[in-house]
Amino acid sequence: MIVGQIRTASIFQLLVCCAILLTGTDARADLSASQARKAITRIAGSELKSSDVRVKSISASGSAADVSADIKTVFKLETDKEGRWRVAEVRTGQDRWESVDLIAAGLGTQVVGGDCNAPDPRVRGKIAVDPSVKRARCLIGHLLGVEIPSDAIRIQEVNPMPIPVASQPSATIVVWLRVDTRFGRDKTGWHVTELRTGNRDWVKLEPFLAALNEQKQKLAHSELELIAGALEKFRRDRGFYVVSDKQSVAIDFLSPRYLGRVIRVDPWNQPYKYLGERDHFTLRSTGPDRKADTPDDILLSESRN
Repeated sequence: MIVGQIRTASIFQLLVCCAILLTGTDARADLSASQARKAITRIAGSELKSSDVRVKSISASGSAADVSADIKTVFKLETDKEGRWRVAEVRTGQDRWESVDLIAAGLGTQVVGGDCNAPDPRVRGKIAVDPSVKRARCLIGHLLGVEIPSDAIRIQEVNPMPIPVASQPSATIVVWLRVDTRFGRDKTGWHVTELRTGNRDWVKLEPFLAALNEQKQKLAHSELELIAGALEKFRRDRGFYVVSDKQSVAIDFLSPRYLGRVIRVDPWNQPYKYLGERDHFTLRSTGPDRKADTPDDILLSESRN
């Protein structure tokens, strides 16, 4: 009986050891292309499609890995009053766009156009409206002060936006952009920790996202104050604030007489919240976590009791 118990215990211990070894092997497994692709589609809160990322190479060593990938990126270009083209926004998901100016502020740099954002030359006496592929590549190649080699930028298409749709000559461009990413691994798996394009140094994601959210918080405060100022003008004329529990209704009442531009969503692409009665109102941005009534909410209220 004792011998049988010893054998049973030995078999059990052997199974446990095998399980530990197998678990350790899984934990040490090198980063696969599918894992890298999935993580890259979620860089910095973006929501890209799996088909938008093409992994070119993986170099892994222990709990770190470098991955080079081509990322399908959509940029919005627009012109100023002088007809100069600039990169205004980058798409980060379905109906989600990020301001390039905010990204630049988060990186501590500036949006740079160089010579490529000069007005297009006249063709047969007319100024060209559509940005050329050459111009689009130039703008992306010099964006944010980064020198990106032309072979790391492949323009797939340029889609001009007609004036009835846009307030000024604008266009979207679809670009396959070569991006280097650096991965780290913890108990939960592999994560992108740094990224680099062109000749830029590696950018650590956590400090960048913190700086970006700080810029967004400043913008949210500014926009809430702008809406609050419009509400005060409305009250002075009407004797009361807009009565509604919907921010869209308030904006419709305020624009364009009291509010020069329509403001619907906050810098995190979430609708601003509004709760207004005749003598008081509250404006809210749900902040970085996109959830109401949490510590990172940005509030502005006024009462005229």
